[in-house]
Amino acid sequence: MTPHIISEIGHAALRVRDLAAAEEFATNILGLHLTDRTDDGLWFTHGGPHHSLQYLASDEDALDHVGLVAPDAEAVAEARKRVEAAGLRIVEDGPLGPGVQDGFAFQDSYGFVFEIYSQMTDVKPDRAAGVLRPQRLGHFNFFVPDPRRMEKMLTELFDFRVSDRIEEGVFLRCNVDHHGIGVFPGHGRIHHCAWEYPTIVEIGAIADLIDARGESVLWGPLRHGMGRNIATYVQEPSGLVVEFYCDMERIYDDARHVPGEWSYDGHKWVSLWGPHLTPEGFAELGLPPGTRES
Repeated sequence: MTPHIISEIGHAALRVRDLAAAEEFATNILGLHLTDRTDDGLWFTHGGPHHSLQYLASDEDALDHVGLVAPDAEAVAEARKRVEAAGLRIVEDGPLGPGVQDGFAFQDSYGFVFEIYSQMTDVKPDRAAGVLRPQRLGHFNFFVPDPRRMEKMLTELFDFRVSDRIEEGVFLRCNVDHHGIGVFPGHGRIHHCAWEYPTIVEIGAIADLIDARGESVLWGPLRHGMGRNIATYVQEPSGLVVEFYCDMERIYDDARHVPGEWSYDGHKWVSLWGPHLTPEGFAELGLPPGTRES
């Protein structure tokens, strides 16, 4: 069987006005390991790939790009062929930064930049005692004016599959995880990045850590109906929402899976345990795509 064009979620790269605050959050809340530093950039990993999170000093808080991992160089080449055939703009013929060893980057119709690659330098950082380091970067949620348009791009160009729908919103997967990308109606922002932890014990420990700093989580913990992941949300200094989650639904048989059709009526789609609806203003949070020269 031909492998799908994208096999996993790779990394997020953020432009930030306060690089020091971003470093403190990544180190002390996310528990990530710093792998590279320049005067205007920081690269962090959860362990394994050179980076799963990148910060770039900027005069704006915005999304620079997200990275999607292809299984091999052949898949990268096919991805580029499809992107060019779709008329989308190539913004870089090679890697966007250190660590990535192949690939290209393009800009979608909403201004979001995606880096497609198959190879990244491997690192094996020591795990400091007591650090709550995530297992991986698991998914992104985008809010865009026409969710079906982004869905079409992700399914037709990169072989994402539909896991569940809720009216115009959709959860898409690139592997067995229920979703790698969520797309919902909104004004053109990346709403959140999500980090996977082993169990609810780690999720609770992070909430305790945030409380000990005199701060509060935005929402959670709760178990979502769509995806069934246990999640807690916070906001990092740039304004991006960060989700800590565990125990997500897995879909092992694409042929037999029938996407669910959910409704906003009631609370089960978002919270199985009770009517823990999203806090006021929660959907308006996140970051716009960074400005780029044509």
